[in-house]
Order: sequence, then structure tokens, then C-alpha cells
Amino acid sequence: MYQAQAVPPQPAHPPAPPRKPASVALVQTAVFIPAIATPALIVLMLQRLVDLIEARRQWDSMGLEMIEAGTTPMDLATSEFLGAFSVLIALPVVLAFLAVLSAVGLHRRRRWARVLTVIRSSVLLLPLAAWAVGCQILVLAVAKPTAEDYYIGPIDPFTLNAIAATTAFVAELLVFILVLTRPSRRWAPKRSAAAVPGGQWPPAPMPQPSYPSRY
Repeated sequence: MYQAQAVPPQPAHPPAPPRKPASVALVQTAVFIPAIATPALIVLMLQRLVDLIEARRQWDSMGLEMIEAGTTPMDLATSEFLGAFSVLIALPVVLAFLAVLSAVGLHRRRRWARVLTVIRSSVLLLPLAAWAVGCQILVLAVAKPTAEDYYIGPIDPFTLNAIAATTAFVAELLVFILVLTRPSRRWAPKRSAAAVPGGQWPPAPMPQPSYPSRY
């Protein structure tokens, strides 16, 4: 009768963590740009309300009571246009929340974060493009107010929104392209491939020691 010899355990060497692709790091940064840019819409809305107040005052001079004396753009924004004003305030918050989810999820190599980023970008691209084109038209077609006519200090809301909208659109387009590249897909792969560092297939199992027959 033979007794099998015990095989000494081999020392385990944990694999080195994979290096994060530059495309993923860029996506983690660019997803925050739309959230930073969209507050410019609040300034644009208040400036457009300045024009509305001036138009209603002209109607008052003709004997029509269109607006109360001393009404400010903020008064209109928090009363008559409260719905639109609330949306503009909530929009940067929602975009910042989605950006945090994407950045943290991609840092942890979660596939759902990559899918969320693709869906988020595909939904935002068209509105951001419309915002950018519309602001460019405003800069070219609408008479530029003087510094005294700006509602918020010396800020030119039309130029500010044209720059912010174009920057947000370019950043979101870059995110949409980079998150679909092969390095990004390998960094946050499916669960079967993510079980092993680097997205490689697990090594073949070591052969078991054979035991001699008793006979």
C-alpha cells in the first residue's frame, strides 16, 4: 500500500493591478463639465427677463397694466416663471450626481457605470448641441446690451452661454466617443471577464497528483 506525498503549497503572488487607461481618466474628468457649464443658463434666463420687463413697461406707457412697478427679473423667475427657473436650478445638480456615479463606478471598474455613461451622453448630446447653436445665434443676431443693462454685474450672458454651451457639447461628445473605445471596454468589462484582473481568462487548473493503485 502506497501513501501519496503531500504537495507543498506554492506561494501565491497577487497580480499587479492594471493601469487605468488615459481614456477612462479623461472620461472621469469630462463628465463634470456639463454640470459646471449649465448654471450659465440661469444668467441667460434672468437677462431675457430684463428684456421682458422692459417690453411690459412699454405696454404700461400705453395704458395697459402689464407689470407692477419695481418688479425685478428675480421676482418674475420665482413667481410667473418658477417652473422653468426650478428646472434650471435642478439641472446642474442632476448632472453632477450622474457625473459622480460615472466617475466612481468607472474608478471601480463597474460595467454599469460605463453603460450609464453611454446612455447619459446619448441623451445629452442633442440638447447640448441645440443650446450651443442657439447661443451662437443669439450672439450674432441679438443686439448686445451695454454693461449697465446686464442683470448680473458686468457679465455678458450671451457670450458666456455660447462659450459654456460649446464647451459642454464638445466635452460630452468626447465622453461618448471615449467610453466606447476598446480600452474603456476592457477597463470595465462584463462580469465574466472582470473576475480576473486585466480581463484575461483564468489560468488552467493545476493537475491533481495521481495516486497509485493498491493493486
